[in-house]
Amino acid sequence: MIAALLISVMMMSPAQASAVDPPNDHVTIEKLKVNGTGCRANTIAVGVSPDNQAFTVMYSAYLAQAGAGAGNKDQRRTCSITVRLNVPANMQYAISAVDYRGFAHLEPGASATLSARYHFQGTGAPTYTVHSFASGLDDGWQVTDSVGSGLVFSSCGKDRKVDIDTELRATADRADAPTSLIAMDSTDSEVASTYHLTYRNC
Repeated sequence: MIAALLISVMMMSPAQASAVDPPNDHVTIEKLKVNGTGCRANTIAVGVSPDNQAFTVMYSAYLAQAGAGAGNKDQRRTCSITVRLNVPANMQYAISAVDYRGFAHLEPGASATLSARYHFQGTGAPTYTVHSFASGLDDGWQVTDSVGSGLVFSSCGKDRKVDIDTELRATADRADAPTSLIAMDSTDSEVASTYHLTYRNC
């Protein structure tokens, strides 16, 4: 029911240095900007895991729907946020994988997609992925994007801003079809998006 298309896994040139354990010092994250039809500033929370191995983005009102009762604007929802991760000055970090979670109810003839990208400001091309969901799905979903060997690290001594853009899109085979939807939200204590981190020394 879920098909993932990895369009690009490179943001900059691959890293060469070996990864090290997460820092013992507390890593912090700042939410600098929130914008989009699928999110408002008070519907998003960000945080760093206690072990400093990931940062999370939690949505509470991110949903696209199509069919009866849904307007054209409801079929496509977007969210753009900018965060800044503050790590020890002698360390760099890279995003090694991303988990996305949510719920979908797709009637016969309906489909949905999740598009996602993230990018260190001031660097090369972003990482961009598209995940497709077919009719018949009526459950929670989870997809994972893994960067593999193409890790790209932040600059030494600089707390790079990270732009995160996502889009949810739902389609139905006719306007009066039963309502179908896809949501990316934090339910049952599950975090909507988890960005796994890898570190190295400067």
